[in-house]
Amino acid sequence: MSLRVLFVNYELPPIGAGAGNATANIARCLASAGVDMCVLTAAFKGLPRIEHRDGYLIYRAPAIRRRADQCSPAEMLSFTLGGMPAAMRLLRRWRPDAVCAFFGMPSGPIALLLHQVLGMPYVVSLRGGDVPGFMGSERVLLHKLALPVIRTVWHRSTGLLANSTGLADLARKTWPDAPITIIPNGVDVDTFAPPNRIRPETPLRLLAVGRLAQQKRFDTALAALALSRRAVVLRLVGDGPERAELERLTRALRIADRVEFAGWAARAELLAHYQWADALVLPSAAEGMSNVVLEALACGLPVVASDVIGNRDLIENEHNGYLVAQGDPGMYAEAIDRLAGQPRLVRQLGQRARSTAEDFRWENVAEQYRRVLVAAAHAGDALPRQYASEVRKAA
Repeated sequence: MSLRVLFVNYELPPIGAGAGNATANIARCLASAGVDMCVLTAAFKGLPRIEHRDGYLIYRAPAIRRRADQCSPAEMLSFTLGGMPAAMRLLRRWRPDAVCAFFGMPSGPIALLLHQVLGMPYVVSLRGGDVPGFMGSERVLLHKLALPVIRTVWHRSTGLLANSTGLADLARKTWPDAPITIIPNGVDVDTFAPPNRIRPETPLRLLAVGRLAQQKRFDTALAALALSRRAVVLRLVGDGPERAELERLTRALRIADRVEFAGWAARAELLAHYQWADALVLPSAAEGMSNVVLEALACGLPVVASDVIGNRDLIENEHNGYLVAQGDPGMYAEAIDRLAGQPRLVRQLGQRARSTAEDFRWENVAEQYRRVLVAAAHAGDALPRQYASEVRKAA
């Protein structure tokens, strides 16, 4: 059957982070495969209200957003409120067979409205921060306030999608019997590739990429660098509310001469940073499935990451990197020094990292989304559990 699909996400490049990138790449691949695609996203200064990109339609709803790289809960709510009437206007001339809401909040209520008013089936793609319990105490109040809406959005859907086994397990703490299909994130292995050069043996060039916020715990990376006994330099790519404090910490730890704050980078600029580096460090307190890790693996970088959900699906100790106890600078320093002292090991882990990434091509991810959305379009009320199990095994 010909398939017409609406994606709803408050973020889409050039605004947002990993989930926006996933939305754009899955939409691109589905459009290339013949699916009639539209993405409903948030308006942002300078961007057209309607745009055609990579074979799919982008329809931007009124919303408040001050910065491309971050979005407050109030700004997310503005997308929910602006996106509801925008979705109804869009559907007067373009009616999808199924809807996929990226994030139960703030995108889920828009999909729920379309289901309640027009009987349109939808699935919810869980991304991490929208799942109660993710990031521990940092979002506990927000999750508590939003829990009635989250539960309603989940229960009225035809099924949930999770990008890692750990995230699926966490979601089941809120809904034990949830029909969840595990579909991982993907990576553009043609764009993100190792550099055509031999990486120098010293110093070890360590890269960290992400929003400079509490969740990412880049303070742990700085503390590890201060404990390191090898020649190691660190480049931080990103911006956010913790930047001033992190800069102060580098001075307090006397490592300012070994740390570069590169600032926020557009997606087109990230490849150069990955190809500059010898290894990636990701000390996050929580992750769904990190696009940054996948991109680093594709570029042949060993990854030193916190042993949390999402990372466990990508990193295997001493195979393509190291999983380290979250919040332990000493263990991070030990892993970093192991890499810094063994250039041959860096190259071996990097080759295996690239091999890992090959299994996560966006085309494979998009095909799994297509199967789920076809099933949702036919299912009406509930995604068949047998089908969900089959897709989960394929993932």
